[in-house]
Parts: sequence; structure tokens; C-alpha cells
Amino acid sequence: MKRLVCDRCGLELADKDGIDLAIEGRGAWEAACRARGVKPRGILPCENYVRCGGEIKVVASRRQRLMKFLSRRQAN
Repeated sequence: MKRLVCDRCGLELADKDGIDLAIEGRGAWEAACRARGVKPRGILPCENYVRCGGEIKVVASRRQRLMKFLSRRQAN
């Protein structure tokens, strides 16, 4: 499962509907950033954007990271 986490404050978007809505609105956020002359770092602004200035990024789930770590460890 995908996790969406703010790159500055660490806020995690957990509900499935919120995740789907965020992924659908990705194009609008990228267009708004480019209009301001800024390269977008994430797929949408954080709920606390005014205070933290962070953007939400897609992060691999803990299980995916664990499996990747274990496969690298077995290869060595």
C-alpha cells in the first residue's frame, strides 16, 4: 500500500480516499508550482503548508522497505 508523507513535518496521509484524491490532483499542484516558477517536490501541499512549507511525497510502505532490505542482505 502506498503511504503519503510530508517531506518537512512528517504528516502522514492515511485514509484511502485521501490518497486517491491526492494522486488525482497531482497535475494541478505541479501546474500551480510551475506557474510560480518553482519545481514541485511532491504530489500536493501538506495540510500544514502555511506553517511547514512541505509537500506530500509517495513513500514505500514499511513492508516494501523491509523486503528490499532483506533481499539485499541475502545477496551479500
